[in-house]
Amino acid sequence: MKKPTLLSALSLLALFLAAPSHAQEFEAVHAVHFDDYGQAKRALDSLMADDAMEGARVTLYSQEFGQRVASHIIVEDFDSYADYASSTGKRLASHGWSRYQLESMGSEYLGSDQIMVVDDHGASRYTAEYLVAYLIHSTDAALYRSAIADLDKGVGNPGVLRLVAMRTGTMAYTHAVLIGGPDFETVNKYLDKLFASEAFAAFQKKVGDTRKVVGVNTYVRVATYGD
Repeated sequence: MKKPTLLSALSLLALFLAAPSHAQEFEAVHAVHFDDYGQAKRALDSLMADDAMEGARVTLYSQEFGQRVASHIIVEDFDSYADYASSTGKRLASHGWSRYQLESMGSEYLGSDQIMVVDDHGASRYTAEYLVAYLIHSTDAALYRSAIADLDKGVGNPGVLRLVAMRTGTMAYTHAVLIGGPDFETVNKYLDKLFASEAFAAFQKKVGDTRKVVGVNTYVRVATYGD
């Protein structure tokens, strides 16, 4: 298995220059395909049991619906660039990383991206058992950020509503809106309410043709480590 570099997809400077600091600054997202779903957790269990990973927060998700690129994504949370450099250095030098590579033999590493956290309007992303990711291309990052905040004020969220911006990747999408809750039913009932609401109609009018939805994927949380 190849060595992950760490992932994301797009950057918009004006947004980040204006954005306040966040408790969690960015995510590193790794796409990995496992034919054996149980193998994904066993491999990550072996890595996260190593002392070198103490204090690291990592979440494993399996994909349920949407355009399938990989069976799983592994998401690492980082508070700073220094945190990333330190944690990654310890991981790559650890016995746990060697064990992970052995345990994941036969899987396919498909790439990594760095994704910047813009706003959390609910709980942290890793708290959701079920997660919907709307992949968005926006030509006005500040307007889109404001519109998402207004939408949350109007309709709320099922537990998690996170706006992120891509720092690396193909630039096919600039942002993702992550909506999550305790289960499939709760999240989908929220989406039914959202799309029928006056707040969503106002949101669509506000963003107009500056926003395009380019994809929707859903994920089930398999495990969270370090919380």
